[in-house]
Parts: sequence; structure tokens; C-alpha cells
Amino acid sequence: MNYIFEYVRRFIHNDLLYQVIIALIIIIFSYLFAHLLSFLIKKIFKPIASRTATQLDDEILSLAGKSVFKVIIIAGSFFALSVFTQGFNLVSLDTNSKLIDEYPYLAKLVLILDYALFIVLVFVLLIISFRIVTIVFKWYSEKINANENKDLSGSFFPLLNKVSKILLSALALVVILAKFKIDISAFIVSLGVGSLAIALAAQETISNMISGFIIMIDRPFRIGDRIRIGTDILGDVVAIGIRSTKIMDFDRNITIVPNNDIVKSRIINLTYPNILTRVLVEVGVAYGSDIDKVKEVMLKCALENSLRSTDIMPEVNFMKFGDSSLDFRLDVKTDDYKDAFTLGCQLREAIYKAFEKEKIEIPFPQRVVYLKNESSTK
Repeated sequence: MNYIFEYVRRFIHNDLLYQVIIALIIIIFSYLFAHLLSFLIKKIFKPIASRTATQLDDEILSLAGKSVFKVIIIAGSFFALSVFTQGFNLVSLDTNSKLIDEYPYLAKLVLILDYALFIVLVFVLLIISFRIVTIVFKWYSEKINANENKDLSGSFFPLLNKVSKILLSALALVVILAKFKIDISAFIVSLGVGSLAIALAAQETISNMISGFIIMIDRPFRIGDRIRIGTDILGDVVAIGIRSTKIMDFDRNITIVPNNDIVKSRIINLTYPNILTRVLVEVGVAYGSDIDKVKEVMLKCALENSLRSTDIMPEVNFMKFGDSSLDFRLDVKTDDYKDAFTLGCQLREAIYKAFEKEKIEIPFPQRVVYLKNESSTK
């Protein structure tokens, strides 16, 4: 391109007019190059990407096709303005100081446009970076979803997406400040002192955030899992956040538990490694009952229920000799933990009706009390 500049310089001797023409040439070349690159993406790269197995390259190229024209035009305009702001040293041209003296208002206008275009360019690149990050995490979360790692796609990846955007925004801010020749070392020191003060004032919040990262990495439970925390919280996980975890109980109420409390507690995951769940029904019968008959009736009630798992046979066990009864326990598996409560209710009803039909007595607690008459012993 320097040959073009030299050729133009032979005919144009006015410095300002020469720089204006050079700037227009740069803008025109940027416009043509933007159209060429958009054409190549649309006609060559996209058809090639459509033949691949993944959709990631298709989405990125689709974004590039929409954004590359804007970026090149803005970058070309900024590059063209640098002819005025920096002299550009084209073919030994260094006349900016003279031009600034002759056209002070023009120089100020060019300087303002230079800063404005730089900010716009950084902002556009930042938006494009945001979209690329979103596309990548969305694609990978869908890939992870295929393996049913719902905790990553439902909570961890959105968190990484937000953190990545914050880091990109901070980088863009540093670049803009550097353009304005603002020393950010003092700002970084102040930021460090301020961060320390904030950390001391928000220890509990930061502790919950760190615990949230631990939960998402260690994955003791996933979104949709039914868990028991301690002795008083039982429900389905609906959201895992950086500060707290939301659990829906059987009353359809949301319990918000700080992540720090979860990390410190013992967690029972009722749905991991699979959603197969055991349902226990305990019942006592009167002493003197036919043990084999009791086990047969209870087993028949389990086998006739449609909610039981067909892969694992139910079991009836004679557990112990109680104070007033012979205690039995029916062990039945269900393929979905959500059916456990209904299955337990149905089995109790069926067993009660079957015992009543077969004349098997379910006793109530009894006590034999002996009264000692002291006067009769004297």
C-alpha cells in the first residue's frame, strides 16, 4: 500500500489534503476487505462448517458473518484517523505539528473522533467476545447434558460464563484507560486495599461463594436430585447458586440454604448414582400368627403394585420380636424416587386390607400389670 501512498504524494503537495486522501483510501480498502471477508465466510467457510458434526463452528461463523463487517469498518476508520493523530510516517511525512498549528479545531475534532472510535471498537469487540463465550459455554453445556451432568450445565457453566464476562470487561477497561494514558498502578493498589476491606466486611458472603465453588466442583448433588441435609431439610434441588442452594420441599416451598451450611453438613443424596429408591413398610402382627402366611400376603401386595421396580424383586424380612408383636419389614424398590411416597401409601393400604381379609391380627401395645397386695403377705 506504500506504493499507492507514494504515487498519490507525487500529485498532492498539500499536507492536509494528502492526509485526507490517504484516510479515504484506507476507509475504501477497509470497506472492500470487509465485503470480501464477509463473502468468503458466507460462501466458503460456512458450507465447510455445515459438514462437520458439531454446531459450534457453525454458530461462531454465523456470529463472525454478522460482526466482521462492523469490526473491519470501525478498525479501518480508526486506522485512517491515525494518519492525522500520529502522522503515520508515510513516505517520510511528519507534518502533524504544522497541521495542528494551522488547524487547531480540526486537530481537536480528529482527536475526539480517534478516542471515540477506539472506545466503540473496544466495546464492539467486547460484545463479540461476550457472544463467543456464551456460544462456547452453551455448546459445551449441551454436550455435558448428554451425559446427564445437570449440575454443570445448570449452574457451573452459567457461573463461569458470568466470571468470564467480568474478566473480559475488566480487560477492556484497562485497554481504554491505557489509551487515555491513565496510570492504573495507583488504581490497582486502591483496588487491592478496597478489596481487602470488602473481604473483611463480607466474610460470610465470601465463605458461601467459596463453598458454592466447592459444591459445583465436588458435585455431591445435581439439579433435580432429592437430598437430605442434616435431619430437618429434605427436598429436590432446583438451583445451585454461588451463595446459596434452593431446595423445594414436599409442600412446594423453596428452602434457601447457604452453601457454607451445606458444606459443613452431612448430605444424603437419594437419587445418586441412580434414581432407583427403596421403600420400606414395617408392620407388626400378633404373636401366634403364621409367619409364612404373613410373608406371603405382604409379598403378594408388593408384586401386585405397578409402581414397584420389575428389575429387583421385593423382600419380606422378619425383623425382631417386639414387646407386643412380631415385626416384619417389606423392602420394595421403585424405579423413580418421585413415586416412593405414593408407593409406600399404597402398600400400607393393601397390606391392611389383605391382613383383615386373611384374619391376620395387627396388635396394639399391651402391658401386663401385677398389683402386689402387701397386707395379704403379712
